[in-house]
Amino acid sequence: MKLEEIHRISVLGAGLMGHGIAQSYLMGGYPVMLYDVGQPILDRARGYVGQNLEVFSEFGLIDKTEIEPCLDRLTTTTDLQAAVERADFVVEAAPEDLALKQELFRQIESFSNENAILASNTSSLTLADIGVRVKKRDRLVTTHWFNPPHLVPTVEVVRSPWTSDETMDTTYALLAKLKKMPVRINKEIPGFVVNRIQMAMIREVLSIYDQGVASAEDIDKAVKGSIGFRLASIGPLLTVDLAGINLWLRVCENLFPVIDSSMAAPEALRKLAAQGFDGVKSGKGFYDYSVALSQGSLDETVQRRDREFLQRLKNLYWQDLGR
Repeated sequence: MKLEEIHRISVLGAGLMGHGIAQSYLMGGYPVMLYDVGQPILDRARGYVGQNLEVFSEFGLIDKTEIEPCLDRLTTTTDLQAAVERADFVVEAAPEDLALKQELFRQIESFSNENAILASNTSSLTLADIGVRVKKRDRLVTTHWFNPPHLVPTVEVVRSPWTSDETMDTTYALLAKLKKMPVRINKEIPGFVVNRIQMAMIREVLSIYDQGVASAEDIDKAVKGSIGFRLASIGPLLTVDLAGINLWLRVCENLFPVIDSSMAAPEALRKLAAQGFDGVKSGKGFYDYSVALSQGSLDETVQRRDREFLQRLKNLYWQDLGR
C-alpha cells in the first residue's frame, strides 16, 4: 500500500486514545470511521473531538471554518465489519489485553481489504505476539501514540518481525502528512524507545523519593525546570554533544555506580498501592488531594493540561512541522 492509495481511515476504539487519534486523521483531511462496542461511547467521542477542535481554533492552530468539515468526515459504527471493510489504513486502539488484540486482528484481517495496512497502538505488547493469527503479516505495524494523541507530536512507528519496508515507509509518510513527528523503531523490543527511557528515569526518581532525598513536589519542580525545560527543545544525545563527550563520560563514570539498578518494581509504588492509594483517582498518591476530585474537577484538570500542551505545541513544534 502506497501513501497515495490511502483514502479512508478506520480507528477501532473510541476511548482515551482512540478519539484523539481519529481527530489527528480528521485534521489531516481523511475521512475516519470510528468503531466501538457501544453508541454512547461513540457519541461521547464525537463530543470530545468537537470540543478539542474548538480549542485548537481558539489557539490559532486551525481556522474555525475547518471544524465542521472535520466533524463531517467523522462517521461512527458499532459494526466491526462495516468499520474496516473499506478502510485503507486501520488503527487498533483497544485495551492492552493480548487475547483481545489477537482475536481482534484475526477478525480485522477477515473483513479488511487484503492490501490495507493494519496498525496497533499497543504500548507494552508486541506485534510478534499480537499478530500470530494474521496470515498476511507484512502489512502489520505498530503506531504508538502518546496521550493526549491529538496534542503530543511524536508517534513511534515500530517494525514487527514481519513488517515490510513498504508498510514502514507508507506509515511513516502518512503520519508526517498529519504533521506528527514519526520516529522509526527498527527493532521491536518491549517498551520500544520512549517508554524504556521513561522507565529508566522514573526508577531513579522513585529511588530518590524513597531515600528521602527530596519531596515529591521538589523532585517534580527540579525535573520540570531543568531536564524538562531543556528536552522540550533539544534531545538527550544533542545535549551530550553540546556539553562534550568527555564531560559526559566522566559524569557517567562517577554516577553510574551509585544510580539505582534494581530489577524489581520500586518500593515507593508498592507502599502506596498496598495502602489503596491510586493517585488522583483515589484522592491520594505522591500528592494528597484534600477532597476527592469530581468528574467536573478531573475534566477541568485535563482541560488545563491540554491548554498548556497546546501553547507548547504552537510555540515549539507547529511551525517546524509545517503548519
